[in-house]
Amino acid sequence: MSNNKKVIVTGASRGIGEAICIRLLKQNYSVLAICRSTPNIPGVEHIVCDLGDSTDRINVFKSLGDHGPIYGLVNNAGVATPNLLQDFDPDIYNTVMSINATAVAELSAAVVPSMIQNKSGRIINISSELILGFATRTAYSASKAAVSSFARTWALELGQYNICCNAIAPGPVETDLFLKNNPAGSAVRQGKLDKIPLGRFGKPDDIANMTNYLMSDEAAFLTGQTIYVCGGSSLGSVSF
Repeated sequence: MSNNKKVIVTGASRGIGEAICIRLLKQNYSVLAICRSTPNIPGVEHIVCDLGDSTDRINVFKSLGDHGPIYGLVNNAGVATPNLLQDFDPDIYNTVMSINATAVAELSAAVVPSMIQNKSGRIINISSELILGFATRTAYSASKAAVSSFARTWALELGQYNICCNAIAPGPVETDLFLKNNPAGSAVRQGKLDKIPLGRFGKPDDIANMTNYLMSDEAAFLTGQTIYVCGGSSLGSVSF
């Protein structure tokens, strides 16, 4: 049974986005998944959208009013394309910034009027611990720093309407993509693991659980924050 609170989740077809949808459904939220591929999640309403296509996403965002009042938004979708500064590629930069930052602002602007009307809402931006800096990630780190900054600015603007805006900055999370790039037994995988004080990589559920908390009534006095869910890896190099 739905609790009549509708939440939009972008990038919901796999990994962290999929876990967030499943967690919210368990709490009886009504979940609208905005993504290209159909999520394999019973109970989710799928809205087809290519966030990399600015025309497509604007048209989809304009139609969201047809789905009724929106309580929550999880801006999860993102891309990460490595690019050294000396090999700077404006196409890579513009694509990453468009999907990871501009689309976040556009979608949030589209749903905020519904939240203001109801004087209640939650916006959660999925950032990254790489906002602290990481080689080859000029565009990605900048875009994720932007959505963290969005949360602070929007908290100031929207607090008067009882709308809480926060960001989550995950550390290394074992998604399918992460496993592909950091295979078991590899040196790169072990090097990353050695920097995590808790001694394990994150799971998509770790991020989903924090998302669920920020969406809940228990987090009603928490806004404008960036919360690192990283096992301590954002604290710096681990020494023993």
